[in-house]
Parts: sequence; C-alpha cells; structure tokens
Amino acid sequence: MTTWLRLGSVTELAAQAPDAQSWMSEGELARLAAKQSARRRDQFVAGRWLARGLLAEAFGGARRDWILTGGAESPPVVSGGGVPAKLSISHSGDLVACAVGGAALGLDLEPCRSRKGLEALYGAITTDLERATLADHSATPDPVQQFAHAWTLKEAGLKCHGGGLFATMLGHGLTIEAASGAQDANACTWLHDNHVIALCSDELRAMIASGMPVPRFWRLVPSGTATLQ
Repeated sequence: MTTWLRLGSVTELAAQAPDAQSWMSEGELARLAAKQSARRRDQFVAGRWLARGLLAEAFGGARRDWILTGGAESPPVVSGGGVPAKLSISHSGDLVACAVGGAALGLDLEPCRSRKGLEALYGAITTDLERATLADHSATPDPVQQFAHAWTLKEAGLKCHGGGLFATMLGHGLTIEAASGAQDANACTWLHDNHVIALCSDELRAMIASGMPVPRFWRLVPSGTATLQ
C-alpha cells in the first residue's frame, strides 16, 4: 500500500476547521478542553483536521467519516472509514505534519536550532559510527542539522515500532544506517522550512509526499543487528 505525507500551517488549518463539536470524537474533545494554551489547542485542531483530510484523500470518504481515538500518551487509533489505516501526527511551532498508510508508521519533525548542551546530547543519543553516517549521508556539515536528523529518525522509529524514549535514545535501542534508496530503506528525511522531518514506514517504495523534495533514505535497525560498515 501507499504511504501519504502532508504538511500544513497550524494557523491556517485551525482557522479552516469547523467547530470541533461537529467532527471530533468525545475523546478528542476531552483532550482539547484540557489544553490550557490557545497555541496548543490550535496545534491539536490543526493536526486532527489535516489528518482527516489526508485520510479522506488517501482512502476515500469525507473528513467526518473518519474517527480518531486514543489516549494522551498514545498515537491516534483510526476507525470509521471502512479501511484499515494508521497515522502519525507531529507539529512544531506553526508547522504540522501528518502521515497515513496501511502499515505502522511514525512521523517526527524537529526545528534546526542550536541549544545549550546540544553537542553533549548528540553524543549521548548516537554512536561514533552513527555520527559519521549522519555527517556523510545527510549531506550537511551543520551539526545542528545532523542532530535534528538523528533525533527525528529515532523518534519516528519509536513511534512506528514502540518502545521507551530512554531506551531508544540514550540506550541506543535503534541504530541509524544509510540506505541507497526506498527499496532498502524503512525511514527517510527531508529538510523543510528550517526543520528536519523524518518518516519511518515499511511502505516507502510507494510514497506520495506532494510538494516535498527528494528525501534522504535510511535504515533503522534494532541495536545488535546493525550492518558492519
């Protein structure tokens, strides 16, 4: 099956969306009501509205046909469209991204910005070999962008396959390898609007990401099974 990816503006999508009572599930409405920040509420509305639009585009039906449920700490569970579907949503500032497909997937985006302790954190979540791979395969000399590639790739892998944040990041539960193309990859990244976007899925050979440049392809493998390079 095909994996679909879309990006949007939180401000624009939140303004376009009708009153949430007319299309959100009870669980979503409860989560929306619990958010104290207007910005967080806008991000939540924008992500769910974008997701329903992409589900309708990919699998058919109307936005209101698709139901999203799930707890605050778990990814949305999709139902109501008559087709098994998976989705992942991520946002940062005014940028929101959504991916949908027929198999498990994970999506993450990270701004490329310097921060205190970045070098130490980058060293903690990657190995020497991973950093060499990221420097070469991401095709950027900027360590801030290399860190963003590493973080988003592992976060996307965590969302796709499950596991704990500590084990995945500091415990090096996933190893990043370079891939020559979609045929041997299970993850890919893009640079967009000073962000790195990472998608993890086993369905990258059939991917529709309108308006996006050609991605960089990667393999995320459980530690201990990585290819010797």
